[in-house]
Amino acid sequence: MRIAGTSERLRYWLSLAALVVVLPAAIVVNAWDSLSEWRRDQLSTPIAVERGAVQAYAGAQWQLTGLTRLPGATPEAILIVAEFDAAVDDPALLQAGPCTVALTDDKGRRWLPAFLPGRAVRQGRPAAADKPRCYGLARAEKGKTITMAETFTVPESAAGLALSLSIGRARPAYLVFR
Repeated sequence: MRIAGTSERLRYWLSLAALVVVLPAAIVVNAWDSLSEWRRDQLSTPIAVERGAVQAYAGAQWQLTGLTRLPGATPEAILIVAEFDAAVDDPALLQAGPCTVALTDDKGRRWLPAFLPGRAVRQGRPAAADKPRCYGLARAEKGKTITMAETFTVPESAAGLALSLSIGRARPAYLVFR
């Protein structure tokens, strides 16, 4: 068995010390891009739009045309059908990122759209059930108006509802229809 010399021990301890410094630095460098992208995608600049008003955003003129309450599957829940229009000005800008919508109330609670419209929507607002959803912007053409609808399941007590809408390239700005 060979006993390590002083220079070998010194290199061993220097290697361990270098790992303590280099490993966290490598993690920070690799995570920086992800953190920057995450911060850029955070919605931080709301554009308030009064109900019925038209607002330019992300290559289109947007308007909320209705928030309809329908009975839900349980007495404690209701369905909200949000209907909105986008008159296309710049299809490339409009198609540049995913369209995301959410419904919020005056207590700060937030709901995402239901995957498919339910039977209550098909009975109560049949025209809305057949409208495309927000992701239907991929086929946007200049000068055309796209009418969309999203369905949300919210508690019956929800009040002061507002629809928020964001498009990828236009972030961190987003629309809030009150």
